Amino acid sequence: MNRILYVPLDERACNYEFPALLAGMTEDVALVEPPVGWMGFKKKPADIDALWAWLFENAGQCSHAILSVDTLVYGNIINSRTHHRPLEACMETLSRFTELKRKNPELSIHAFNLVARVAAYDSDAEDPDYWASYGRKIWRYACLTDKAERGEADEAERGECAALRREIPDGVLADFLARRAVDRAVNLACVDLVRDGVFDVLTVPKDDTAEYGYAALDQMAIAKRVRELRLPDRVLVYPGADEVGSVLFARVFNQIKNYRPRIYIRYSSVYGPFIVPRYEDRPLQEGIKAQITSLGGVVLDAPGDSDCMLAVNSPGKHMIESVEQYTKDLTFSTHLNLNELFRYMRYYHEEYGRPVGLAEVSVANGCENDCMELGLLTGTYDYLTAVGGWNTAQNTIGVVLAQLVIASYYNGFCGRPEQLRRSEEFMASRLASDWLYQSNVLHRYLAETAGTVDPYALGRHYRDAVEYFRHGLQALLDEKFTAGIRGRRPIVDTLQFQWDGIFYIRLHVRLEEVLRAEGTKEKTDTGE
Repeated sequence: MNRILYVPLDERACNYEFPALLAGMTEDVALVEPPVGWMGFKKKPADIDALWAWLFENAGQCSHAILSVDTLVYGNIINSRTHHRPLEACMETLSRFTELKRKNPELSIHAFNLVARVAAYDSDAEDPDYWASYGRKIWRYACLTDKAERGEADEAERGECAALRREIPDGVLADFLARRAVDRAVNLACVDLVRDGVFDVLTVPKDDTAEYGYAALDQMAIAKRVRELRLPDRVLVYPGADEVGSVLFARVFNQIKNYRPRIYIRYSSVYGPFIVPRYEDRPLQEGIKAQITSLGGVVLDAPGDSDCMLAVNSPGKHMIESVEQYTKDLTFSTHLNLNELFRYMRYYHEEYGRPVGLAEVSVANGCENDCMELGLLTGTYDYLTAVGGWNTAQNTIGVVLAQLVIASYYNGFCGRPEQLRRSEEFMASRLASDWLYQSNVLHRYLAETAGTVDPYALGRHYRDAVEYFRHGLQALLDEKFTAGIRGRRPIVDTLQFQWDGIFYIRLHVRLEEVLRAEGTKEKTDTGE
């Protein structure tokens, strides 16, 4: 049994559970994680000392480690944006990686360290407290400052930048810039750890990024250090965050199996590969190529030579939020062709008999209903291996790819009923969470509770919200999947809100045998 040591970005299901569920689809690869109680909660940091003690205790029994620098230095993803740790303390903590490698020289360490985001809205739910008043202004000021320094800002933009600087209190900006300076120094020190042989590979996801701003400036500094140290093949920088644990698990799995997945990509739109998604800084195709490179695969142009296919429902002209799809413009019909994409997916499946994954990234933070309904009408979910459509484009792409390449290694889990069941339930859970939850029940709940319930802090409304979403999800699953998924009825088994808000959930759907002709019902034990 190959054991992989894993310290997630935080305790949310997308970071803590998804890689473990993927590991459950394998035969001889186990993920070793710290107790979830050590991982902190939202703005409460993880128990860093306990995590490090746990690492040193377990490293000798593992061949690989997937380690979040943000968690092990700051406490988790949110604390990378809110901490007040001095640089000296951060560097002292970083030195523990060197000690870990010294004591375990055979341990292959795959580290990841985010470029901290600059959220483009006024909310302090996941950012410093002053973000509620100045978040949008700081984001815009950062973009315009970067643009001006590149010599690309016009006179109006320079004037706006100066006005914003006067509106942001000195203490607020000083706090923000001091933290970013520490975070950048940690990013650069991690590159040095690759040079020193401590990290085998360093992945640097850019969280909620854009073409201009402090994240772009940080990437330029990292790129300069990478060039100087001649490490472009071992330091990977691209948009993403909450998918990284799944992608790096797939990478280590591929290394253990000496497997290089060959992936064929097909889009619903000819413009799709060139559209820059929301919260990202590059064309969609470049982000997908970065994810495939990160997990150790290659992009193939010839479908017949590929191991699996990634179908991408991309925007026809521009990406919108899922909540905006009810008033979407005509380009969602004129600039893409869903019928052709779904027909080709079936052709690929029937012609080559290899796994197909669907990434629905025409909208952000959910799925486009028309696309997913077409999947029902065409029977696509009867043979699909992986599906997703949550948060950012690369969050979706990374998780879909991770499941897809594992399935392709096992030839669609042929002859492996337990692994197949776990894979199918993971896909069913994504259909429920990414599509039915985010693009349907969530939108209704927000409209019905506007002004009465804080979606970021449910408090006394928690139990009622759980029942609302459980009932709404189950009703939609029964309505949409009248014949079940793979002939089995999808049942909402687990539904929990994380961070006490409705935007992050822990959701598991199990598949039960449907009623048979003789009127009996067989149930399969499919608990987590």
